[in-house]
Amino acid sequence: MRKILLGLCLLLAVTAEAQVKKVTIEGEVKGLGNNELVLLNVDQSVIEKTQTRDGKFKITTDLEIGDMRYYYLHAPSVGPLGPSMNIPVISFFVCSPKIEIQAAVKEKNMKLSSIKGSPCGDEYNKLYNSLPANKEIEAATKPYNEAFRLYNNVAKTPENLEKLKSAGDKLDQLFKQKQNEITGLIPKHRRSMPVAVMASLYTMSTNDVPKMETFLKQFDASIQNCYYLKQIQQKIDRIKSIAIGQQAPDFELKDLDGKGVKLSGLKGKYVLLDFWASWCGPCRKENPTVVKAYDNYKAKGFTVLGVSLDSSEPAWRKAVKEDGMPWVQVLNDKKVGAERLYEVKGIPANFLLDPQGKIIATNLRGPALEQALEQFIK
Repeated sequence: MRKILLGLCLLLAVTAEAQVKKVTIEGEVKGLGNNELVLLNVDQSVIEKTQTRDGKFKITTDLEIGDMRYYYLHAPSVGPLGPSMNIPVISFFVCSPKIEIQAAVKEKNMKLSSIKGSPCGDEYNKLYNSLPANKEIEAATKPYNEAFRLYNNVAKTPENLEKLKSAGDKLDQLFKQKQNEITGLIPKHRRSMPVAVMASLYTMSTNDVPKMETFLKQFDASIQNCYYLKQIQQKIDRIKSIAIGQQAPDFELKDLDGKGVKLSGLKGKYVLLDFWASWCGPCRKENPTVVKAYDNYKAKGFTVLGVSLDSSEPAWRKAVKEDGMPWVQVLNDKKVGAERLYEVKGIPANFLLDPQGKIIATNLRGPALEQALEQFIK
């Protein structure tokens, strides 16, 4: 299904310094009854849990309130986090010590009704609602949803497919228009965190370093503490850190025996840092190529460190055995975030390191792996 970008509305003080403060978030989620409500950080890590009483709740905890990050309230009884037809969360920004939230569960969706104590959210809403494309997107979404229903639930005919394509193309054009409208706000709002956040959401998906650097320069230094601007800067730094010639970022993960393995501990050999997963078809297809390369060059100072992105340990172990991969295998841990260190957005992905631990080649698939090893290992 095409993702519809909904303006998640509420944000933080324009020039305030980020700081941790004791914050009380209270209110009511009508229709939730007596169920668990979870406060999540921007990375969806759990901050606090509470039990509602007839939908009413109160959470007091320490929060970062000056950098315009999203916080979430998740109702597990409405639905799990992740891809879903339901919306089990509401999002908001904290910019004062007391936030009052009114929300409701309607048709298995969490919907925010109102929020008090969030002047930054008011500013964001004012700017966001000024975008002309919003009304057009709202109007175009209904025909798209109907075309989607007709094609997927009624009849997959060429006529219905054409209707769906046409409606989808219309939405794509409007979202592009919306992006241009947001970008157009920047010159007059260089000190506006709400504008920075809106614009950042379109920039964070690129890996184009010059484009990201140009984007950051558009905003005043007084708001560089904005969470999303900092995320873009950190992404730039990570991409630069994994360029050819750079020392490979170190990490430690557990192997099949539960022992910690450091990437830096493999110095002295040529190392293929290989990101894969049991559920990844292209990875499994590529594994025989890596096995062949390993067999041909292991006696010449070459080895492989496999980093699995599996969430299921049994599936990982089973795939290692099935594909006959004899080198060291480790299972990624989100807290370590090896895939973030190496900006891995898709797998298979790999990095070839020299004996000093420097990156000398990347994305070696098929014959390219053998050719690189022949070039570097004499």
